Amino acid sequence: MYYDNNKCCTYPAGHFFKHFTNVAARLEPGLIFLAGHPVVLVLIYAITMMGICPLSHAQSRQAQIIERSVQAYGGEHLLTMPGLIVNERLSHYSQWLSGDARQGSMVTYLSELQNDYHIDFAGKRKVFKQANSRRVGSHGSDAPEVIHRLFISDQGTGVDHALQRYQPSSRITFDNTTLGFEAMLDTLLIRKLAQHKQASQWLGEAYIAGVPHDVITAPLDNNPDTKHTLYLNQQSGLLSRMMTEQQGHKRFYDFMAHRTTQAVRWSSEVLVSTAKGPQYHSKSRTVKVARPAERAFHIPAGYQQAPEIKPFDVSKLTVRTLADGVYFVGQDWGYTLFIDAGEYLVSAGTWQMNEQAGAWAKALAELRQSKALDKPVKYHIVTHHHIDHLRGLADTVAEHTTLLVHPADKSAVIDELGAQVKIESIPASYTLAGGKIRLLDVPNSHAAHNLVVYLPGSQILLTEDMFGSSFEDALHSPARWPDLDTYYRLDALVDRLTQQGITVAQYVSSHHGRVLTQADIDRAMAMPRTERAVLLKRLFGTQ
Repeated sequence: MYYDNNKCCTYPAGHFFKHFTNVAARLEPGLIFLAGHPVVLVLIYAITMMGICPLSHAQSRQAQIIERSVQAYGGEHLLTMPGLIVNERLSHYSQWLSGDARQGSMVTYLSELQNDYHIDFAGKRKVFKQANSRRVGSHGSDAPEVIHRLFISDQGTGVDHALQRYQPSSRITFDNTTLGFEAMLDTLLIRKLAQHKQASQWLGEAYIAGVPHDVITAPLDNNPDTKHTLYLNQQSGLLSRMMTEQQGHKRFYDFMAHRTTQAVRWSSEVLVSTAKGPQYHSKSRTVKVARPAERAFHIPAGYQQAPEIKPFDVSKLTVRTLADGVYFVGQDWGYTLFIDAGEYLVSAGTWQMNEQAGAWAKALAELRQSKALDKPVKYHIVTHHHIDHLRGLADTVAEHTTLLVHPADKSAVIDELGAQVKIESIPASYTLAGGKIRLLDVPNSHAAHNLVVYLPGSQILLTEDMFGSSFEDALHSPARWPDLDTYYRLDALVDRLTQQGITVAQYVSSHHGRVLTQADIDRAMAMPRTERAVLLKRLFGTQ
């Protein structure tokens, strides 16, 4: 018996066979024709296998395109690689703060990156090394920023070659060990694409250098907010371009000059850019298909494990009294020093990147509420011309506050804030409030004029961008940017204080909630400023 969904009733089996016989009788002429013409059967089978049937074609087109690209990159050689060793040099372009107000607020920085990364696919291990040498920008030395990251046995580790120590890190994973630089190697992208074939989608065609390309989207990482779009050459199967999109921001990877190593294809030149301009451009690259040597995953002999570091809590807006009439107010990455000068207040230091954040106004409001201070802020000292220290100062208009600026920086401040703010040059005596406040100019590569604010009565110094710490007890390592550069700024600051015979008990920074002592500064001065050649040897010399 069987159940007929159309008639919703049950029939005996005999009726089923009668129904089948009637259908077979109707098909008999066609079956006889096909039996007498086997060539037609072969043609129907070929059409089905080629995907000319519209339904079959829609289901398999992207899979066929991806398979063609996998074969172009080495087929089984690509998919079964035991490991990969990549060494490359890239130029890195970025827009950042100028070192001199006459340049305007932003300039182009140029850095040279030397990357070396090893991947053990079978053992699921990675090591990433990078030396970042700034060629053009506001840096104080030729010492490179050095990065060394390992992922072994499901454990991440960071190695500090400036201080010759290492620190286990749960933030380092197999996927992020190379800090995203794997996305600049097309070979690894095609390998990932093969793994995500089922989730891919064909979007259409586009032309690059006159050649038609298939455009495919596929999720190549675990971030659902990132969209990957790949442009695959219809003639060669090679990846010419990838576009990533995240929160409306697009980045383009263009792959050129493909080569072959041990039957695996790879691009020897890559350009990474956005609509605003280039970001990375490779100068040289070598790729070796092999399982990395065991020594690549070793921590250098003699390196000690770093002590656990606890960050200083800056999550809440706080008001701290540093001395009678001296208040340190702020949170996160922005702090302001307020000085009670008797009939009025003087402020110095502030920071914000979002023009609507209102950091200075919020700090002032919190001070007034917590300390019952209703005095006007007569002056705010602008320490240097960088826009991250200017944006919140539009709020001074409502307070009728006068901005005191170094004469060389006045035009830059006016350009950023407009004519509605009150701006005056700092006094020629470099003093305020009857000598209660003293200013010192400490020129350095970060800013051609960098004012620090000294209070002789309480021996408090606002260093602004010169130096600080984000940790409860520890100091930053000089291995990483921007901390690498702040140690050279600190050298300039200490030289200036020594020349002036100034004694400091408390050091504060507009970027750090922690207040430093002279003992902390002495520790910082004892930190090694390791020379360039030594750092590079420590980083790359163990291979």
